[in-house]
Amino acid sequence: MRAELLKIIEAFRADDSVLFAVVYSVDGTVLASYIKSREWIPTLEWAEKQVEVVARQVLEENLNSVEFRFGREGILIKPISRSMLLVVGISDAASLYKVRIDTESLRYD
Repeated sequence: MRAELLKIIEAFRADDSVLFAVVYSVDGTVLASYIKSREWIPTLEWAEKQVEVVARQVLEENLNSVEFRFGREGILIKPISRSMLLVVGISDAASLYKVRIDTESLRYD
């Protein structure tokens, strides 16, 4: 399972605009992660706090994804299964659109 999750994360490593990519279980446990630089750890910690609340909302309301924007940076939270969420931090709004498209077909069953 971990190898498959790391493969999902690996797809984002090559994109210079991706600041971090993390797969969480719905209870907030980190299952796989990539962080470009330590400077993004506080943002990632904030996102971690949102995962449980957002996970419940995304799954109950059957949302495709949730996005947060902070100036030029953005965070995309997307379910990849009924029990896992992909969280991707992006350095600018145009890249957020690209990552949204890149994640459309991602599923982990």
